Amino acid sequence: MANPQAYNGRGTVLSYSIDSVTWTAVPQIQQFEPDGSKQIMEDQTNLSSPGNFTQPFPVQVDSGEFTFSGIYSGALAQLQLGAYHASMTLLYWQAQLVDGSFYTFQAFVSQFKPFSAKINKLYTWSGKLRVVGGIQTPFTTFQASAFDPLVFGF
Repeated sequence: MANPQAYNGRGTVLSYSIDSVTWTAVPQIQQFEPDGSKQIMEDQTNLSSPGNFTQPFPVQVDSGEFTFSGIYSGALAQLQLGAYHASMTLLYWQAQLVDGSFYTFQAFVSQFKPFSAKINKLYTWSGKLRVVGGIQTPFTTFQASAFDPLVFGF
């Protein structure tokens, strides 16, 4: 039996890019987490269906959202996320975990909260990323054109 390995999140880096060449790390980030993907199912149950159970059929996969938050520092990279949110810019993202693996995806900054002020607490900031297409994991190949709505004329 293999020995289990566990990692602390310290040292994990979330970065964004407009062109997927020049990357900017999100500064002072405390946490980021994907909500997880889900399948959209269509019920194909009919009078000919066997048994008493419904017959679902997967028709689409939704990659979901990432939530993130951090300590407010006024850094340009933090403030720029607000500008990308306002201009509805589709960005490239990569998460580098401490074990060396990378997860890459494209997403919009769908929510952005530039600061939160609480008495006797640090200023914080937060937001959400709405993933477009799939998330490339260390074990998969991401084909951006397979998820590009412009290819299909939507």
